[in-house]
Amino acid sequence: MGLHVGVDIGTTAVKIIVYDSDALKVLLDVSESYDVFTVGPSMFEQDPVQIENAVFEALKRVGEKFPRVDSIVLDSMLHSLLFLDENYRPISNVIPWVDERSIPQVLQVKKDRQLVRTLQNRAGCASNFAYPIFKLMWFAQNEPERLKKAYKIISIKDYIFYRLTGTLASDISVASGTGFMDIHTKTWMTDLLRELTGVGEDKLVELVPPTFVRKLTKEASERSNFASGTDVFIGISDAAASSVGSGAGVDDSITISSSSSAAIRSIVSEPPAQYPSPGVWCYVVDENYYIAGVATSNGGIVFDWYVKLFSRHDHAQIVKSIEENFYNVDASRAVLFYPFVFSERFPELDPSLSARFLNLRGDTTDWMVARSVLEGIIFNLKRIFDVVKVIPRKLENVYSTGGLTRADVWTKMLSSVINEKIIVQSKRQGTALGTVWHLLGEDHRKRAMEALKNELEVYEPDQRLVPHYQKLYEAWLEKL
Repeated sequence: MGLHVGVDIGTTAVKIIVYDSDALKVLLDVSESYDVFTVGPSMFEQDPVQIENAVFEALKRVGEKFPRVDSIVLDSMLHSLLFLDENYRPISNVIPWVDERSIPQVLQVKKDRQLVRTLQNRAGCASNFAYPIFKLMWFAQNEPERLKKAYKIISIKDYIFYRLTGTLASDISVASGTGFMDIHTKTWMTDLLRELTGVGEDKLVELVPPTFVRKLTKEASERSNFASGTDVFIGISDAAASSVGSGAGVDDSITISSSSSAAIRSIVSEPPAQYPSPGVWCYVVDENYYIAGVATSNGGIVFDWYVKLFSRHDHAQIVKSIEENFYNVDASRAVLFYPFVFSERFPELDPSLSARFLNLRGDTTDWMVARSVLEGIIFNLKRIFDVVKVIPRKLENVYSTGGLTRADVWTKMLSSVINEKIIVQSKRQGTALGTVWHLLGEDHRKRAMEALKNELEVYEPDQRLVPHYQKLYEAWLEKL
């Protein structure tokens, strides 16, 4: 017990908390952002040094106030790819999940039904561009020399852990999102990887459990202001941490995570015996549990896209205008929005879909269009929710987490569309809190949640809007 630092390495920012496990509360949270940039059509990358510097800058801000802590524990985004040389220095940019260069390789694999089943049943991964295995196929077919030159192939979390501790390893939680780790044996699928990409086992790093711990190096101590020798735990994925931090239990809950991307998932005690859709995946949480669900690239990032490209107002002004007109609904005049700015991953990869508005008229207002963008994102989540809700043995609670939960109107709308009560555990840094709670164990998490129960926000479906959204969703589906 004591002070624990949770480090959430997300897609566009690192978020860090200091958690007092005796007082059962977060004492501090900070964040530092970094960029995702395009290097070609549908090709996105990130600078690993920029991410590293952002992590250390955020740690430094925390370390200035809390130099001596009991542990630092990491979580990170899934599906990132980075090449290192023999000195463990980056020789590529980070390729994140949003990169779509490997769509041709996905379509190539989808022609082999047996291979698709193997990927889903053995690796727990659906056939879509997010997974590093398809990006490695792309490099094998388009830039084989770069792949050959890579001494080690890792994730961004592996690299940050190395920069903190001097040890290069990959945790089974993040590794299960590569497409080439067997989720049942928790070992690399070297046979499949070599067959599809030509990459040998020598380019991979050791797989370790989330509780794998090493000491903070002297160099990292000087950069972060934390005491040298502080325990650093490798931790879990942001998907798992988000669900743990939301308050979700095992086999009885669903978490709807709405950040840049969006996902609906359930913590389960074993992988699905049968996957209810080609787009359903199952990753590892730790040695005992799994997380199964569906992800879409078209989450909050679509709302950002709309604001930057079309709106005369900023996010706060737009949300305020929607709130002011929340009950001003008319299905006959409602704008329908299809949020497929990025290639959709559900029910299976479909790069042909594109974003579009329907029912735009001369009397359509700014807030009506903005509202339709949020509704379109949520309608897409509802069709995912209707599939994922059969995965847990029973469904007792629905939790919501992610950046969009900070807008009340989002969760009110979501609750009314799916017609379910939604519980919000934390609107700030719930993922970083989740990775700390996972480290401290289930008994601690239950005590912490009991202490925080008065801070829970519960959203009930608004019966004034449920019939409206049922009608609107049917119209949306009809023209999908």
